Amino acid sequence: MSFDLDRYFDRIGWKPGNESSLEILRLIHYHHITKIPFENIDVFNKQTVKVDPDSVFEKIVLKKRGGYCFEQNCLLYTALEKMGFGVKPYSARIKAGDMGYGPCTHQINIAELDGIRYILDVGFGGNCFVYPLILEEGLEQQQLWMRYRVVHSETVDYAIQIMTDGVYTDMLGFNDKPALPKDFEMGNFYTNMHPTSYFRDHIMCAIYTENGKNTLFDNHLTIRENDVITYKTLERDELVPALRQYFCLDAEGLI
Repeated sequence: MSFDLDRYFDRIGWKPGNESSLEILRLIHYHHITKIPFENIDVFNKQTVKVDPDSVFEKIVLKKRGGYCFEQNCLLYTALEKMGFGVKPYSARIKAGDMGYGPCTHQINIAELDGIRYILDVGFGGNCFVYPLILEEGLEQQQLWMRYRVVHSETVDYAIQIMTDGVYTDMLGFNDKPALPKDFEMGNFYTNMHPTSYFRDHIMCAIYTENGKNTLFDNHLTIRENDVITYKTLERDELVPALRQYFCLDAEGLI
């Protein structure tokens, strides 16, 4: 299956015009992360998740599903490469609070324009950036209500930090060497199949909106609109309508 850029642009509700390369990169990242939900329903249902470009395109673009990091960032990588951007995929680690960094079970992409490198990540269900981050050590970067910076770390070459309660804490980490497709197959196999994988035991869904973010964890729905946060506990029969309303996801027959 050849990658159809026009179908991808339709999926994210935007296509490039006369913008600069940097603005196109920013807008693709923004529209992707605000139109395609992060979701792990297939993993929760103990189904096999395929992360090759053709399978990802069929699921997310043609079937209008969402996906998690290996799917989402594979899709973005393939689109950007098709458009001629200099972009490479990287394996990354997630920082789990006091437990430290986990294994390489995350994918990010890095694009380079005019000698500046930009970190791209549309597949992290947490407080991920809505626009690319400049890969410059110590540079503080504000996006919506969140502030980030990239620093060197003893554990990884680069740590992406987010400010929480006035203090920067590690969120993601990666080594400065592109990954191979087999690396993502291994990370995806663990996340998808390992009996201790967190993704197998909980329904998770997240999507950014123009002014906030919607998040679902099992039956707990969080709606953020600017600085107003609303929490709802959903009954079983409310899950499918909520996924359709808040995440643009038709989950009929899936949960």
